[in-house]
Amino acid sequence: MEMTTLVLLLLVPLAVWRIYSRLKVVLGRTKSELWRHYATLAVMVVMVLAVAVQILGNWVALVALLAGVLVGALLGQQSMKRSRLENRPEGFFYTQDRKLGLLVIMLFISRLIYRLFEAYLHMHNGMPLDPDFLGNPISSWLFGLLGGFYGLYSWRLIVWRRTQKPVPRPIDIFDIK
Repeated sequence: MEMTTLVLLLLVPLAVWRIYSRLKVVLGRTKSELWRHYATLAVMVVMVLAVAVQILGNWVALVALLAGVLVGALLGQQSMKRSRLENRPEGFFYTQDRKLGLLVIMLFISRLIYRLFEAYLHMHNGMPLDPDFLGNPISSWLFGLLGGFYGLYSWRLIVWRRTQKPVPRPIDIFDIK
């Protein structure tokens, strides 16, 4: 092994730890805004459809994508049950279950890091890289998992928000405008 490969192998765990620690903060209590939920739902649907179009002739990868969407939707449903939803005078808030969210995101990111490491090794050895990244059933399953999880989670947040009436703010007699 060369020195650059060793440095890369040492930097990957550091990068994974940094991503994990940043995601723990991001998955905390969040203000619920409908436009964000709609945008997340749209991005996830478009992502899954784009991957499906790319792998249309590869039936194994297409089945893996659909299985990933199904498993992701089931995990998203479970995460929604574990989430804390708040309707307060300051607005709507939700706290996502960190365990399932981190699991799905870190699986997806680990696949991307693996692909980057694979590209580095192929470039270093002068071998061509397999251009069909999405055709790999593991990759398509993870794209489906991420899309199904956050697509269903966003949809359930939209449904929750539409059924809630805002809690009125208490009247503050000292608040003169």
